[in-house]
Amino acid sequence: MGVNNVKIQWDKQYLKYALYGSFAIILSVIFYQILDNIASLLDSISDGFLWVRRMLSPFIIGAFIAYLLNPGVRWFEKKLYSRVVYISERKTLHRLISILTVYIILISFITMLIVFVAPQINNNIREILRRVPEYDRITRQWLSNWEKEIGVENLYDFAEHIEKNSKEIFDKTSQVLEYILNNIFVSVMTITSGVLNFLLALIISFYMLSDKEGFKVGGEKFLRAMMKDETVDRIKDFGREADDLFGKFIIGKSLDSFIIGVLCLIGLKIMNIRYGLLLSTIIGVTNMIPYFGPFIGAVPVAIITFFDSPVKALWVILFILGLQQFDGLILGPKILGNSVGLRPFWIIFAIVVGGKLAGVLGMFLGVPIFAIVRLLVMRFIDRQLERKTMEKLEKNQV
Repeated sequence: MGVNNVKIQWDKQYLKYALYGSFAIILSVIFYQILDNIASLLDSISDGFLWVRRMLSPFIIGAFIAYLLNPGVRWFEKKLYSRVVYISERKTLHRLISILTVYIILISFITMLIVFVAPQINNNIREILRRVPEYDRITRQWLSNWEKEIGVENLYDFAEHIEKNSKEIFDKTSQVLEYILNNIFVSVMTITSGVLNFLLALIISFYMLSDKEGFKVGGEKFLRAMMKDETVDRIKDFGREADDLFGKFIIGKSLDSFIIGVLCLIGLKIMNIRYGLLLSTIIGVTNMIPYFGPFIGAVPVAIITFFDSPVKALWVILFILGLQQFDGLILGPKILGNSVGLRPFWIIFAIVVGGKLAGVLGMFLGVPIFAIVRLLVMRFIDRQLERKTMEKLEKNQV
């Protein structure tokens, strides 16, 4: 008896549905597993980024140092050493001497801060901490006298409420100052990933400055190999504008704040104000924050001075207001000009958003970063409008 060969006829429609169903089940399982393990996956990604950042931190810091020092190197090359015939005729020597000059200035400045400025600020903070109980007692006494003089002992218990909380306020202030005092050097070490990383970053920045043209040429070749020439040209134009905007703001604002800090120190010394170096440092550092910086710095300066002498505190406030007017009307425009091209509303917006996202550093960097984002958006809008205009012209011609 012969066995009949049975040929199975597959329905292609059923096979397609079966494959779709299998894929759907497999994808659902994969998606569920990803959701179930998303915390560990995010931790792994975060650990990977941290590892890469630690490994590349000397290069990141070195690139940042080179970026900040580049305008100084360029100035010495073009304005000073170009006038010395022997140096200007030797390109390598010209660049080397310019870089060494900037590094000598930088290292001298850092040494001066460590040897002269930091110990005095440290002593000022320690003395303020020692006098916190005295400040607390003065505040309580002043509130009590004020309460009796205006006759509000039984009205709202306002002074009593402040007295109850004054001790807590001073205790928290002491804790903040102690934290700053005990962790300032630790924080610096953390930011630079230690002294070794910082020294390595200085060496890397030296070579970046020495061969900055080589890096530019190499980067441009890579971009032209990956993109259209028109796109690369647009990126170069945008990069030049962003660099000009960001560099002018960072370096200009730093120079402006340094001058304001020095002028403030001179003024406080003339008025014989205690803790002059610490207070002028606060004014100089907070001046880095546009608009809000002067007010942020004036508050602690006025409070600290008030406990020594209310009259001197009033003179200090008037002096700081005058100094800020000088900065806003004369010094700032002279150094910065219209470096970011933002209206006051957008500057305040950038400061508030930057502060929410990254604290004090965000308040400072928010303005130039927002200005760069604005530049990018405006370029995109201009290209879109230009394209629409061209399309209209082509339609009209047809």
